[in-house]
Amino acid sequence: MRISASEPVQLWLQGLPPTTKQRVRLELKVLADGRAGRLDLKPLRGELEGFYRLRIGDYRMVYHLEPGPVVRLDYADLRDVVYDLFRQLRALREAG
Repeated sequence: MRISASEPVQLWLQGLPPTTKQRVRLELKVLADGRAGRLDLKPLRGELEGFYRLRIGDYRMVYHLEPGPVVRLDYADLRDVVYDLFRQLRALREAG
């Protein structure tokens, strides 16, 4: 499976401390290798149905699956803010 990251996720990854960045990349490699059973994954519900979250400590990554198969990382941040900010970003994109 291939992983594709949105620009906000790429910028977020670049700003992480080296130890955290290494942990995140390791978790993403496990996801790409199809060993998702070892990860803390959860389908999202409600207005975010069709998206999933990957929990890595205090961080959450929101993603969806695309054909190919491709995992598209849509947004990542601390747990306290990730879902509200992602909802806002999604609404802005849909509004045009």
